[in-house]
Amino acid sequence: MPAAFDVGAEHAAMVERLRAAARPYRGGQHNDSYTGSGRPFFNVGVPERRRLIRTWLGPRHGAAAAELLAMADRLFGGESHEEKTLGALLLGYSAPARRAATPAMVEDWLARLDGWAEVDSLCASVFGAQDMIADWTGWRVLVERLGEDPDIDKRRAALVLLTTPTRTSNDARFAALAFETIERLKGERDIRVTKALSWLLRSMAARHAPAVGAYVDENASLLPAIAVRETRIKLATGTKSGRPARPAAEA
Repeated sequence: MPAAFDVGAEHAAMVERLRAAARPYRGGQHNDSYTGSGRPFFNVGVPERRRLIRTWLGPRHGAAAAELLAMADRLFGGESHEEKTLGALLLGYSAPARRAATPAMVEDWLARLDGWAEVDSLCASVFGAQDMIADWTGWRVLVERLGEDPDIDKRRAALVLLTTPTRTSNDARFAALAFETIERLKGERDIRVTKALSWLLRSMAARHAPAVGAYVDENASLLPAIAVRETRIKLATGTKSGRPARPAAEA
């Protein structure tokens, strides 16, 4: 097993790698229009961020989950937008760290994130159905609490956390929790919630199309118009836009 690493030193080194990969941005030091957070950023693209975290994880295969979580925690606590999204990428690429992460940790990390880009980096695709089933009560309680939080980023998180499980699992618990969360938030009109609500309904369409269609029909006048429109297009055509999906590239 690899020797334990100095989390503080590794975090500092990662920031230097981000600094080295930084690109000029005409908007200045902060990119609120993109991140929605207003925090400093290096303008390092997602592909490069993915490369950085994979390169860092490579020689640490077999590292203790607690150490990897400590590194993720340091990144989530960083000053820049990229550091925070690297924390989410670390969890996404490390199954041991992801399995060891708890709903309480996720709630703590969300408190350090602002704006749709940071929230979605942690909530959209890091935790799948099996991760949540392993501690179903904990995740259910977290989603319910986030859905009632005064912070709109947290309410968005409640919806986005369910997009991957409802799209990939037939477990009825995910669909039931998704409908409960949508019902709680369907009256909101801030774009951060309306777009997430549409996203969740469309994600559910893959495995729960009849139930989604019935719900949208019954609540068409209460749901955000964008959610009704995009979900109906998805149900009718299989895509968000209504245009045919691109064929997969041949191997």
